Amino acid sequence: MLTPTRVRELLEVHGTCRSQEASEWTGDIPLPDALAVFYREVGPDNITIEGYGNPIFIPSLSQLWDRQTSYRWNGLTSEPITGWDNDWIVVADEGADPFIYYHGRILFALHGEGAWEPREIYPDINSMAACMATLGSVVVNAGNEFTDDESFIRPEFRAEAISRLTTLLGSENEAEIIIETAGWD
Repeated sequence: MLTPTRVRELLEVHGTCRSQEASEWTGDIPLPDALAVFYREVGPDNITIEGYGNPIFIPSLSQLWDRQTSYRWNGLTSEPITGWDNDWIVVADEGADPFIYYHGRILFALHGEGAWEPREIYPDINSMAACMATLGSVVVNAGNEFTDDESFIRPEFRAEAISRLTTLLGSENEAEIIIETAGWD
């Protein structure tokens, strides 16, 4: 199991973590307990993680509610977005594609498809943050060598990502699913 300490170590490679209390939440709905624990024990503070294509952004707790704009409500009219489940909270995004907290699990959806049809990608928020940080470290460590002349991920870095995720998650199958969902296939 991933401990909050380990997740924090992985994230701190990409930015600052600090303990954040539930009082920093500005949302109109109650903060789920698992998110309160995550921000208190891991505490990402507006972290940007390099990726294959768009970077991933994990907001601080005080910014989390504002990041619901254009998912939960229209940013211009403040009207609710049809089809958005009231129990969904965007906890990270990659080029506006949301990672959604839903009853402890993390779902992923592509924006601009007409209807929100998220699918589960991570069993919990600690797994999400640890996997994102791990993939980001592969990208950063590879530097300009990460992709070939046609902008495809070099096989050795895909293999490294699978190896690191397998170690982290204890399952090569889960690692492969993460890689595919991240567009690294």
